[in-house]
Amino acid sequence: MGQRTGEMNRSTTEAPNQQLDLRHWLAQVKELGELVELDGVHWDREMGALTQIVHERSTSSPPALLFSKVPGYPADFRTLYGSLSSVRRLALSLGMAPSYDHKIALLKEFRSKLENIKPVPPRVVSGGPILENVLEGDHVNVLKFPVPKHHEKDPARFIATACAVILKHPDESWFNIGTYRSMVYSETEIGLEMSPASDGGRIQKLYIDRQEPMPVAICVGQHPLIYLVGATKHDLSEYDVAGGILGAPVDVVEGPFTGFPIPACAEIVLEGIVHPHKTKPEGPFGEWMGYYASDVVDRPYVDVKAVLHRNDPILTCAPQHKPPDETVLLRSLATAAKAWKALEDLGVKGVKGVWQHEGGASKKFLVVSLEQQYSGHARQALHVAASSAGAIFGGKWVIVVDDDIDPTNMTEVTWALCTRVSGLDDFDFIQKAPSGGLIDPLTGDYFNTHILVDACIPFGQKASGKFPQPVTVSKELTDALLGRWGKHFKDWFKD
Repeated sequence: MGQRTGEMNRSTTEAPNQQLDLRHWLAQVKELGELVELDGVHWDREMGALTQIVHERSTSSPPALLFSKVPGYPADFRTLYGSLSSVRRLALSLGMAPSYDHKIALLKEFRSKLENIKPVPPRVVSGGPILENVLEGDHVNVLKFPVPKHHEKDPARFIATACAVILKHPDESWFNIGTYRSMVYSETEIGLEMSPASDGGRIQKLYIDRQEPMPVAICVGQHPLIYLVGATKHDLSEYDVAGGILGAPVDVVEGPFTGFPIPACAEIVLEGIVHPHKTKPEGPFGEWMGYYASDVVDRPYVDVKAVLHRNDPILTCAPQHKPPDETVLLRSLATAAKAWKALEDLGVKGVKGVWQHEGGASKKFLVVSLEQQYSGHARQALHVAASSAGAIFGGKWVIVVDDDIDPTNMTEVTWALCTRVSGLDDFDFIQKAPSGGLIDPLTGDYFNTHILVDACIPFGQKASGKFPQPVTVSKELTDALLGRWGKHFKDWFKD
């Protein structure tokens, strides 16, 4: 599971630092013009379906959606969707200037942030907004919040999607934060679906094997940075990573039931126990591949013992559906960063850009842009990228293109595929590669075939200059023309 610290600083501070307050973040998003606030949208299918429609029809920069006055609930109990589905909101959540004009620029900064983390342990404080309401015993009711039924064919409501599930290793002192879904069975019982290959799944197995109850705290409303570090894999404690990104400790309070560190400014937290060998049927749910691909399986569930929430709480959501959904940009960054790092670590030179495309659910269509330097260079890059952590689990297509191709631009990638691939000699295959913890809909099993495509100009033709020159406009002429006339097209040039 990598190196973990688990140490926490302790403070007598009554009020926490407000740096991870979702409400402050929403005010910044509103200032950016990327927040749409809607009243009266129903929790039963409408919020999830409307979010899906918006994300499918505004793929370049869909807004975050904040729903209030949900029928059947207090007007000030709100639900947020799409927190990290734009470049600017993702940059903002990472403490970066929200001004990146290209995904590769954001990816480079994202890599720099996560690969050069100087861990900062969390700080325990004595109070925070999350303790404004602490409900225990007969007052526990997870359905006091407008928990959505996200998709039309979901069998139930799911309370944890854009969440942070906090678990403690049973033998050591460190905590893990992950992102997993929770199906609602009743007011006091919710699911906890965790892949056996995930950190959370491995921790849970330790408790089950010993027949010991597993305590858990689930944030279902929090600043996007906490969700972000929980949704990406690290060798350090997720709290330490978040502190390193912030340059300051994450302020936490000790949960009244579990004693676990909980973000002091979180919106909603559920604490409870997973009992060994107690299960309920879980699923199906709209998956990241865009299908109801998983079977109904008996899984452990959480017996909720305490509900904590702020006044006027905000439930955060990120259900998945047919791409592009509100999680694909974050996954694209995380998987592309892993592939790029693997290429560099194994000595592949000349990599100019890497991208996991949203249409492939950000796991199944990886493109590497390469400045070819020798015969076989493209094949080397292909196989390294295909075997990287950014593609091996759940991957499908891996494509290497020349450095004149923008790997994030599907039109340019398609052009390379159509004009620089001649036949089967440009294809390689990796059979029975792992499909990433979910049954692949084509194989009906936990594997699939990876397809590797060399979409580069043949090196001999490129080196000799014999391959036809593309029809382009030079940078000098482009700069000169846009310097004179570009202002007339600024509204059309937005990504």
